[in-house]
Amino acid sequence: MKTHALTLVLLLFGISAAFAQNTGTLKVFSEQPIVVYVDETQYPTYNAITLAAGTHYVKALDKDGAKVYSNIVSITAGEVTTVLVGTSGTSAQPAATTGNQPATQAAQPPTGGTGTLNIFSEFTGTTVYIDDIKQGEDVKTVNGIPAGNHYLKVIKDGVGIFGELVTINPGQATTILIKNDGQVAEKIMESKSKEREEYQSKKIDVIFTSNSVSTTQGASTLFPGFYGYYGYSSSVTNTSQISDFKIIQGGVKEIGDLGLANLVGNQNIINTYARINKSVNRSLNVGLGMFLGGLLIGGPILVDILVDKPFLHPDGTTAPTWEVVGATAGIVSCTIGYALVMGSDKKYPGHYYRVDDAAKDAQEYNRKLKEQLGLPESYDVK
Repeated sequence: MKTHALTLVLLLFGISAAFAQNTGTLKVFSEQPIVVYVDETQYPTYNAITLAAGTHYVKALDKDGAKVYSNIVSITAGEVTTVLVGTSGTSAQPAATTGNQPATQAAQPPTGGTGTLNIFSEFTGTTVYIDDIKQGEDVKTVNGIPAGNHYLKVIKDGVGIFGELVTINPGQATTILIKNDGQVAEKIMESKSKEREEYQSKKIDVIFTSNSVSTTQGASTLFPGFYGYYGYSSSVTNTSQISDFKIIQGGVKEIGDLGLANLVGNQNIINTYARINKSVNRSLNVGLGMFLGGLLIGGPILVDILVDKPFLHPDGTTAPTWEVVGATAGIVSCTIGYALVMGSDKKYPGHYYRVDDAAKDAQEYNRKLKEQLGLPESYDVK
């Protein structure tokens, strides 16, 4: 009985060893989430699928269920076959196809040993992945990569700008160039719709305006008669240009000079506004005090002088000198106070900025806003 059991174990071990010797590995890479089927069997993980040597039907669907890859793939015993499925429609280099066409299936180089990958990029601020393993930021050289096909992916600002299968040969260096061909920039911008909307709602524009104002002065002695007009008319019309500017945020909201100064931290403008505002408030307080004081003190005295039955001096007598002086002082105080109150607003200038200084501060604010949102500096530059 023990002999039969031992024979069965040896038989199973032999079958397993024979199967292991007759299998290969399939690795599938994609920039976007996909569902992979091999011979109509779904594989939840597809970074290393063990398959029997031979040909297999490989299919990949995107997140919406659309077929993005469909092809017969050959598996060689003891080797790794790599497939890159392109779902984005474009890539930095034309390596992968889209739709229902086959994706890249690279020929396998000699196995064994390691090689080097050199990466030259026209972009900065990139993150490099090899076989979905992060290598670092702005990596230029990766050493000790096992010979074979590997999936190189480069991410910038959260967007895949490069995704290809690269072949590493033992003892050799493989060089990859990632070019900025314009399509990558468009791809990055398409992915930043929220950032672009936020920028448009916060950006600052300095709008320069110019208006023509005409004034006419003159005299006329024209009189209508039975048969026409007689007399003369003399007039002069002067036209002048009045230039001004407005500071607008988000294309609709006027924020004024102080609003811009607070956004960019222009302390000179802020201090100038505070100094003038303090002077205006002082004028308002003094003017209101003089006006109310003159009204409360001089008002009753003036009324007493003017009414038929005075209440501050005997009826039928002339107002004493102190009432006349008091009434006069009250009138003067009210007049000066009124003038101070009405003239206080005139201390405010039309602008605290010069138009060119406002434009410079707005430009710097917009530059920092784009940097904060991860938008290129050239965005929105006309």
